[in-house]
Amino acid sequence: MKRRLVLLSFAFLCSAVAIGQTQEKIKYTEYDLDNGLHVILHQDHSSPNVMVSLMYNVGAKNEDPGKTGFAHFFEHLMFEGSENIGRGEYMKIIQANGGNLNANTSQDRTYYFEMMPANQLELALWMESERMLHAKIDTIGVNTQKGVVIEERKQSYDNRPYGTWREKIGELAFTVHPYRWQTIGDPEHIRNATFDDINNFYKTYYVPNNAVLVIVGDFKEGLAKEWIQKYFGDIPKGTRPMFRPTVVEPTDKTEVREVVYDKIQMPALFMAYHSPAMGTKDSYALEGLCYILHGGNSSRFKTNITDKGLALEALAVPMAMEHPSLAFVIGFANAGGNLEDLEKVIDTEIDKVINNLVTEEEFQMAMAAKETQLANKLISISDKAEMFADNYTYFKDASRINKQLENYSTLTREDLRNAAKKYLNKNNRVVLYYLPESMKK
Repeated sequence: MKRRLVLLSFAFLCSAVAIGQTQEKIKYTEYDLDNGLHVILHQDHSSPNVMVSLMYNVGAKNEDPGKTGFAHFFEHLMFEGSENIGRGEYMKIIQANGGNLNANTSQDRTYYFEMMPANQLELALWMESERMLHAKIDTIGVNTQKGVVIEERKQSYDNRPYGTWREKIGELAFTVHPYRWQTIGDPEHIRNATFDDINNFYKTYYVPNNAVLVIVGDFKEGLAKEWIQKYFGDIPKGTRPMFRPTVVEPTDKTEVREVVYDKIQMPALFMAYHSPAMGTKDSYALEGLCYILHGGNSSRFKTNITDKGLALEALAVPMAMEHPSLAFVIGFANAGGNLEDLEKVIDTEIDKVINNLVTEEEFQMAMAAKETQLANKLISISDKAEMFADNYTYFKDASRINKQLENYSTLTREDLRNAAKKYLNKNNRVVLYYLPESMKK
């Protein structure tokens, strides 16, 4: 065992050195336009491509409780076109010029991005400015996307096995914080949304002073600045008040349990633990714990649960967000198994990390894994663009991209145990039993 630990320590040291070499200080330029648009530029000439991204500081948590789903709805609506881009042409233009694009929405922010050949940077900037300045928000587009979103809700939530588990957990875990609803929102809210409702949301949140523009890749900085000013400089600054939730979810919790009967074959266990906000020491410690529980072939859930045939699958998934949120533990029972037994074996493993320090071997492997993951992200222009956008949106600090390694290198085994004690206790969780409808009495 001693020899194994020595070898592992050597491997960890080599990994850390490699990561340190990879994480040379990333140079970038950042500034603000007069209208408040924040700009971050990072040159990476490793490939003849450029990533153009815009992150708006609006997600599901910024919505009116009676008008949910608007942030996600706009993710769809923004591809309808603009005053100068025909309906349905946005994606075609990008693809015809050798690029690809996408967008995603969370409870905290909305993110749009295009990966383009380096010589198409100006085109991408023009097209994003078109969406910010005058997206096509008309009756045809609104009605079309209402139908798309409502159908997405049916396919991804209502009619999908286990599809509603996140929604049900959110409703049970949060009493006052807007994290209690999911980005898809209530279909009736979208169905009943008026044109004025939608236009007001656009004019409030899709403004330059609520966004960060990030360009990463093969480009000339001087020329990029000229184009940014040309296409974004004259867009008016937003003046409408933006809702920023300040409500704090009560921490004095007790365990909440519920049984859900669904059109499924295999029973499933979903547990959600209240967890710390992103960027905190506890959030990084919880990440490490979740890796030890289910990351890799030597994780505790794998060696002590699934490899022994006690469950089909057992997962531990941290989901750090801007505000305190949830970390998930999920298990799927064997055929003929019951969830009570599954819960007991999972709880046994969780109790171990609460009451005892993880081993030095486990700790080093977890930290090396997280650091390697970070190193891989820092060599991808798309990942770097999103990291820049996230760091500015959440923390107003783009320089955090050069400090990410410190988040893990300063952790100790004691930090992990303290996080387990604080967050992975039974009074801090929601437990859902998902059972086949055939089991309903």
